[in-house]
Amino acid sequence: MVHLLKLEIRKFRLPRKIMTAIFAVAFCILFITVSLVDSMIDPEQTKDTFESTFLVIGLLVSFIFLIYSSILTSTLVISEYSQRTITILFSYPLNKKLLIVIKMMLIMAFTAISLLFGYVCCCGYIVGMDYAFDMLEGSFQISYLSEWVPMAVTGTIICSVLSWWPFVIGMIKKSVPATIVTSLIVLFVRQLIITKNPTNQENLFQVVLVLIVTLVAVMIVFREKVTKID
Repeated sequence: MVHLLKLEIRKFRLPRKIMTAIFAVAFCILFITVSLVDSMIDPEQTKDTFESTFLVIGLLVSFIFLIYSSILTSTLVISEYSQRTITILFSYPLNKKLLIVIKMMLIMAFTAISLLFGYVCCCGYIVGMDYAFDMLEGSFQISYLSEWVPMAVTGTIICSVLSWWPFVIGMIKKSVPATIVTSLIVLFVRQLIITKNPTNQENLFQVVLVLIVTLVAVMIVFREKVTKID
């Protein structure tokens, strides 16, 4: 199992993925900068608040990294089924389900770490820019962290769990496009749900419900689809 894990980590090409994550976070920072500068120089607009900017950060990092995780899933898992190259791996005496679990756990772990990295970098950026250039309404208060940290952790957990849904639909359809489209649908549905909550974040019941439904869906797919080559 250790050898298999090392092999999958090598195939994952972590340094390249890290660079992609850094560029993605840089894009988020650029987007935030444009928004802040626009609100400053436009006399008809008021400055953005820390609260609204943090919500934008959450939306950006979840959008980018959930889609990126679906691209990784389609590349590392689904394409091997659709192109039937997985049959080469399955010809070896190894646990087929464990192989796919390792692939998906690597993707989920990378997604979670990237999300947290995005939150930390973007939040640190807006605090620093406001301190230097007074770009946001009001001033940063340490008390904001009591709201930001739980929201960032919750967003990271929920998006990491949701990263399994492109896998679920992709395995059912054995289709790379379906895998990526699923991430867009998941993002859209999640946004509809959280905008109805006063905190603009999933509550505990919703988090538990998503965990249970996702776990059931994943278990069904592993039982019915993982070891079958259509």
